[in-house]
Amino acid sequence: MTLTDERQKIFKDFEVPDPPRIKKIVNFVHKHFKNLKGLNVLECGAAKGGLAETLFKQGAACFAIDINPRTLPGVKVIQSDLNQGLPKFECQFDIIFAGELIEHLYDDVAFVKSCNPLLSPGGLFIATVPNLVFSFNRLRMLFGKMPMFAYNPCHYHIYTKKTVDKLLKDAGFSIIKFSSSHVAFSTRRHRVGRIFELIADFLPTFGAHLIVYATKGDKL
Repeated sequence: MTLTDERQKIFKDFEVPDPPRIKKIVNFVHKHFKNLKGLNVLECGAAKGGLAETLFKQGAACFAIDINPRTLPGVKVIQSDLNQGLPKFECQFDIIFAGELIEHLYDDVAFVKSCNPLLSPGGLFIATVPNLVFSFNRLRMLFGKMPMFAYNPCHYHIYTKKTVDKLLKDAGFSIIKFSSSHVAFSTRRHRVGRIFELIADFLPTFGAHLIVYATKGDKL
C-alpha cells in the first residue's frame, strides 16, 4: 500500500508522550471488562507504551496499525495509511483505541464511522485528542498566542468536547464518559501532577487532552 501522508513520517520513532493517559484508559478498561484474557484489541496509531502493548501483557489479543513501521512485543502490527481506510479484518474487536490519531487524518468522520462495524457488541471505542480549550490555551489565545497541542502542521482537525461528542454520535456511537489527561501538568513532570490528573476527570473541558469512551449506539 502506498503511504500518502508525508507529514506523519516525523513520528517514525514515536513513543507515548504522556504515559499517565494510558494508565487512566487501562483502569477504565478493567472496570468495563471483568476479564481481559481473549479480548481482541485494535490500536490505531501505534506507539511504544501504548494500549495494545500494555493489554497484551494482560492476556488480550492485540493488533495495531500505523503509517510508520513498528515492532511491538506480542502485538501484530500492520503498516498502513489510515487515510486510505481500515484494513480488512476477519474478526470484530472488543476495544478499538485511537490515541492522538484522528486529528492527523484527512477525513476524521469517515474513519470513526468505519470503526463502528468493527466494534463488537458491548465493546469500547476509545479516543484521545488534543483539546483546543485546554486551561492554558484559554489564556494563550486571550493574548493572541497559538494554542498548545491542538495546533500543529501535521494536524488536520482541532477539537473541543462538543465537537468530539458530535463526531462520535454522528458515527453511531453512544458516549459513556468524557475524561481528560490533566489540567496543568501530569505526573510525568512531577508527582504533584497527580492532583491535576484527578481534577481532569471532573473538568475534562479544561484538560490538555480529551479522553472519550463510547460504545455502539442503537443505530447509525
